[in-house]
Amino acid sequence: MLTCLSYESRCISLAKSLYIHIPFCNQICSYCDFPKVFSRGQDTEAYLDALLTELTCYEKNVGFAHLKTIYIGGGTPTVLTVKQLERLFGYLHSVIHFHQLEEVSIEANPESLNDIEKIACLKAQGVTRVSLGVQTFQENLLNRLERTHTKQDVIDVINKLSTVDVEINVDLIYGIPTQTLQQLEDDLNTLLSLPITHVSAYSLILEPHTKFHVDYMKDKLDLLDNTLEANMFETVIHKLTTHGFSHYEISNYTKSKRSIHNETYWKNEPYLAVGLGAHGQLEQKGRMRYENTRSITAYKKTLAKGNLPISTTHVLTKNEQIEESMFLGLRLLEGINLTQLSDQYNVNIYELYKPQIDQLLTLDYVDLTSHVLKLTKKGLMMANDVFEAFLL
Repeated sequence: MLTCLSYESRCISLAKSLYIHIPFCNQICSYCDFPKVFSRGQDTEAYLDALLTELTCYEKNVGFAHLKTIYIGGGTPTVLTVKQLERLFGYLHSVIHFHQLEEVSIEANPESLNDIEKIACLKAQGVTRVSLGVQTFQENLLNRLERTHTKQDVIDVINKLSTVDVEINVDLIYGIPTQTLQQLEDDLNTLLSLPITHVSAYSLILEPHTKFHVDYMKDKLDLLDNTLEANMFETVIHKLTTHGFSHYEISNYTKSKRSIHNETYWKNEPYLAVGLGAHGQLEQKGRMRYENTRSITAYKKTLAKGNLPISTTHVLTKNEQIEESMFLGLRLLEGINLTQLSDQYNVNIYELYKPQIDQLLTLDYVDLTSHVLKLTKKGLMMANDVFEAFLL
């Protein structure tokens, strides 16, 4: 069992980002595989006790001095009451200099952020960015995804958020079973009518152990064909980029600021993560990845005994780090500087991947100019094939 000191004292405090997981949801969506539990009947105060204990371990033994971003995700963090949010942020303010932070994000579902008091609380506590789980505005598709908000809920919340000067991101899903291209276009038109600054648009992924996956395995769910899904991707790109959004990452578009926290992941940099099922990466005689338990009972009991709730750890090999830097970095449309990456890993990246890069250049999936490797428009549509080519 890993105690606070036996684990963290060996880690170097280089993390610039902190992820905090709040697992509670009022409804479990049919496509979601993130660590989550029904909020009904849960002792949320006991979870916060455990969470603050875990945070204290990292604060005392790793430190938060270099933090630039905080991201509170879930689950649905805004299921917490105003008092509980104030308790969490009160602790964070006591150990982190918020003036040094470049971004403080929180995820929310529209129905859980429908009062101005909670919005005012988030603003007062230093939140700079709210990411709303909208997914679609179509009532029949919302029902299929087992979402509990309505189109009007989204409009109301976004209009309220726009009065307190925070960045507003909307999560959108396309490729939903039975979804049509026209429905997606209608969703995009609605988005463009709202005062939002950022869009994260993802194609539906069939995750194991979700209701969608179970239905699919029982032949009760038909997925959209690849051609239609590709057309949807192209439609998202065209619609958003012709209406003032910059497409900077495969699934992300902005009118204002990029997601600074998420760039930590795409640039394969170390980050701290706490909470149920959270995944983090730290420097520990090399890059070390850890994952917390997904059992809320084990999570609380382990921390109550003074131990960390880590279920697995893995020290990444040099090749694994290079692989991840390649396929994560290529998600950014600006691409990867191979010279900088070569210096970082003390290996000639171009020579290491020369056959793969040459083949991808021939296929017109990538462009290589002035040592910068990036996806082409054609490569963007074949991104998964490109990423697979860089597995060593």
